[in-house]
Amino acid sequence: MREILLHGFILLVIFFLISSKIYSCEKKKLQPVDGYKKSHTGKIKNRLKKFNEKQLLVITDIANLEQTHKKFLSLFRCRENVGSFVKKVVYLGSGRSSNQDNGSRNERGSLSKLDDSLYDGVVVILDTLGEEVAEELRISYLKSFVEKKKHIFMSINRVIGKKANDLLSELNIQVFGKKGYYVNDHFNSILLEGKNKDEREKLNRAFYTSEIIQDTPIVRSNNQEKEKILFKGTAHSVLLKRKYYLDVLTCTKSCLLYDKNNNILKKQKQGKELLLVSSIQMENNFRFIFSSSSDIFSDLFFKINEDNLKFTVNIIQWNLKMSGIIRYNNFKFFKNQFKKNSSFFINDFVYMSIDFYELIDDYWVPFKKNDIQFELLKMKIVYRNFLDIYRNVNNPTYYTYFILPNEQGVYTLQIYYLRKGYNILNLEYFIPIRTYLHYDKNKKVPFKNYPFYFYIYLSLLFFFIFTLIILFDNSERTNTDKEKKNK
Repeated sequence: MREILLHGFILLVIFFLISSKIYSCEKKKLQPVDGYKKSHTGKIKNRLKKFNEKQLLVITDIANLEQTHKKFLSLFRCRENVGSFVKKVVYLGSGRSSNQDNGSRNERGSLSKLDDSLYDGVVVILDTLGEEVAEELRISYLKSFVEKKKHIFMSINRVIGKKANDLLSELNIQVFGKKGYYVNDHFNSILLEGKNKDEREKLNRAFYTSEIIQDTPIVRSNNQEKEKILFKGTAHSVLLKRKYYLDVLTCTKSCLLYDKNNNILKKQKQGKELLLVSSIQMENNFRFIFSSSSDIFSDLFFKINEDNLKFTVNIIQWNLKMSGIIRYNNFKFFKNQFKKNSSFFINDFVYMSIDFYELIDDYWVPFKKNDIQFELLKMKIVYRNFLDIYRNVNNPTYYTYFILPNEQGVYTLQIYYLRKGYNILNLEYFIPIRTYLHYDKNKKVPFKNYPFYFYIYLSLLFFFIFTLIILFDNSERTNTDKEKKNK
């Protein structure tokens, strides 16, 4: 029994170490540049390929996806005049059986033949996640994208079966749709008058919600009027700590959750607690967008409500790391009187600066926030403070002055920045601090010590004069010569 418990404990420790290695935030070591190097001000055109070139895989069970969601698939690009990032569309379940291959990028079959290393992300858009689709959509295949810090965009109308729910729980998602649940708001429902029969059927139980996340790079709006999203589907919840996910779109106050018999589920969440679209970002900066509705991305919903299209563009850009990205440049660290790398001693007065940029519309723009902190730590935090910024909006530089500790050792200067909607920055720089040796000490004497040193040098001078007198004094010899003459 003890051996079984011991082996189980060892396996648990190994699993914890592996998982912490996979999802831990990567620490980047800062390399200081020359103190005289100038910072780039204003906008800078993005030339990094990883932010504007992608290879995406689309997985679906919707047979006519490229007709019903044509605009949605065309949004996966960095600019309008650039080709789509979608390189292959794979049909599963009912979509595979009824789809006819009409292009070289379409494929009917299992995902086992596809190498995940060929793609930068995966888009999973399903009507029904059932037992058959869950078996084909292997969790190990999806988790490979998580481990490699790639992207996952997933939307599902309904979930049926234990395997389907287990697959979503592995992705930290729980959908309220296993028994035909749906959300509806009768006070904000869409008017079906003037619509044809097919549209009325597709828009049945659809409603508007304006509960969109604010003050984040996930959804940017230039309009003063509040946008409204047309939604039809169910709700979900995220099985993670609050710092790892954001409520991108939620229900209104009057929204309720219903079962398949149109009965209100009073014991379930209600109103704004019902989550419709969420964003997840792990410590390794893996990004995951989940929507409990695939219909909101259809051409019909885009046609009826333009805000759906704008909203979709924003969340796709964030998911593909084309927005909400912060990068750093020009890290400087030196003594205040010397703009160059040198040895650091206890109680030195030092200067530190670093530039931060944000990716907006394929341009790197100076990132201007007043909540970036730095820490100086050894075994524990020695000093912590905020970085200062310049008032000029085109200046990307953050800076600070501080005094080094009065104890020698190797200290770590760390900048850990976690702001909702942005990638996590974890930067560090090692500072070896030592005490002064006899040849390092400052030769300049403080003014208050001048009398003491004056007496020392004066005594040395008199000692030197006294030594000369002793050496060259000839009085004894003259006396002996006189005595000899007298004899």
